[in-house]
Amino acid sequence: MIRKARINDAEEIAYVINESNYRAYRGIIPKEYFRYPVVTRDDIVRDMRKMRFYVYEINGKIVGVAALHPKLNEGLGIIRRVYVHPDHQRKGVGTALVKHLEEVALRLNLRKLRLVTHEGAYWAIRFYRKLSYRVVNYVERTAWRDVVMEKVLKPNITTDTNPKSRYTH
Repeated sequence: MIRKARINDAEEIAYVINESNYRAYRGIIPKEYFRYPVVTRDDIVRDMRKMRFYVYEINGKIVGVAALHPKLNEGLGIIRRVYVHPDHQRKGVGTALVKHLEEVALRLNLRKLRLVTHEGAYWAIRFYRKLSYRVVNYVERTAWRDVVMEKVLKPNITTDTNPKSRYTH
């Protein structure tokens, strides 16, 4: 089940992010730049003030997280902090979370979503490509290169005249 995150979820969200990040990125980020933990509870609370966080729960336990940073004046949303606990990966949790962010973005009248991931995170790039995101740029970092990916959102307009039901996506 996906729901909007609450402040009291911050500790559990940080745990999911840190565990997933450690297992996924410790082998591709040079040791001198790799941090563990990558986020703290306070980092998440601070981010919750500017982003919309959503969590995926199974039996009351948070197993996935994703955040949307809307830039309403630009019609753009930045996808951040998409992580699924390693024990729950490849089960549709990440896909459900990203699709949920897309639905939220459409309700906010955002036209495009953008995200950044490590160039060596081939699994993440493949995941986003399957969801119709495309590489649009690269960002040089101190010791690696990041990939910028985007998706243009297209609302599914139904024949229903109720404006609230226009976005069935």
